[in-house]
Amino acid sequence: MRERVPQTEVVRSWLERECRKGDLDHQLDDETPDWELVGLLFAHQPFQAAFVWRYPVTWYRTEFDEETFRRLRVIEGPRDESWRKLSPDGTILGAARRIRESGLRGQFEDIDVDHIRRLADRTPEAERIVCFRRGTGTPSVADGNHYATGCALRLLRTGEYEPQQAYLGVRRYPSVR
Repeated sequence: MRERVPQTEVVRSWLERECRKGDLDHQLDDETPDWELVGLLFAHQPFQAAFVWRYPVTWYRTEFDEETFRRLRVIEGPRDESWRKLSPDGTILGAARRIRESGLRGQFEDIDVDHIRRLADRTPEAERIVCFRRGTGTPSVADGNHYATGCALRLLRTGEYEPQQAYLGVRRYPSVR
C-alpha cells in the first residue's frame, strides 16, 4: 500500500512530532502557510531535512514490510556522522545489533541509546518515520532513527515484526528531452 501525499502533510507531521517531543516550541495551526512550515522545518532540522530542498521529491504514505524494514538505512550523512558510526553496515538493524551485542548505554555521540532501549522495551505509540530514497534505492531514515532503531532492537529480541508506518520521499530525476 502506497498513497501519494503532498509535501505539506509530511512537513506538518514532522513538525508536530518535534513539538510533542518538546524539541520545538511553536504553535502550528491549519492556517499556517506551506512556505512557513517548510521554512520552520529547515530552520529546526537543517541537516535532516536538507534533501527536501536539494532534490525534487515525490512523497508517499506507506507501510514497510519486514524485508524493507530490515534493509532500511540510517540517516544519510558523512562517514563520521554519529548514526553511521553506530551502525557497522549503515542499516537501522545494524545499529540495533550493535546496541544489543555491545551492551551500549547512555549516550553514543549524540544518540540517546537509553531512549532506544526504552522504546524497544515497550510497544510505543506508532510513529510515522520519514524516509528518503534515490530512485529505486534502499530508503534512509531522515526523521525517526531512534524510533526505528528501537523497533529493530525489539525485532531482534522477540523475532516479531510489526509493520512500520512511514512517509517515503522519492527523489525525482528530471526527464531528458
